[in-house]
Amino acid sequence: MTHQIIKPPRAAALAALAGLAANALLLAVLAGTAIWAIALLSGGGVTSTADRVCDVLAVGSAAEYGLTLLTAVPVIVWLWRARTNADVIDIPDGWGRPWVVFGWFVPFLNLRVPRAIVGAVWRASAPPGASIWQVNAWWATWLVYLAGVRLSSRLTLAGTGGHIGNVLTLYVPVAVDGVAAAVFGALVVWRLTRFQEDHAVRLAAAVASAPGVHGPALGGEPAPA
Repeated sequence: MTHQIIKPPRAAALAALAGLAANALLLAVLAGTAIWAIALLSGGGVTSTADRVCDVLAVGSAAEYGLTLLTAVPVIVWLWRARTNADVIDIPDGWGRPWVVFGWFVPFLNLRVPRAIVGAVWRASAPPGASIWQVNAWWATWLVYLAGVRLSSRLTLAGTGGHIGNVLTLYVPVAVDGVAAAVFGALVVWRLTRFQEDHAVRLAAAVASAPGVHGPALGGEPAPA
């Protein structure tokens, strides 16, 4: 008899957490830099220091975009493995495993599918009564961040000091919201991984104690007939 096992995605979770933490840190630095530039520009005109700060912000924003793409890889790997474990714990409703990847890239569906998959995995993995607010907070802040980035990307850090100050004033809350999205995302990854680790321990104990179940399910030698 073959027994399904749960393999908590610990390695993928650690990589995802590292990427999300790096995103949060970079966005926090960019927000602080933007606030500094706004202060420099508040007196009117564009100083040479403010120009250099804006150059740093432009480079930092490009770096943050690249970091987001790099972080997406371990996040998707983690979600794939967590979704696979959810099939063992309690087959989740809704979108199948292929959508763990495609759901991020199909226009319009990418506004709903990843949240639906994470929510289904949460419901399958979390203990009874566990609130799903972290998932909702992560997805809400992520969507706001995407909209803010799209809007701010259409504005340039050039022109009068007043115009640059207005662009930076718009960018600051976008960056702060991005920090929140990364933090909530990290919380979801950490908690779901812990939930599945608990399930793995319970399932291994249940398999070990089941009548007629011997070593192979847990990696040992078969018992003599």
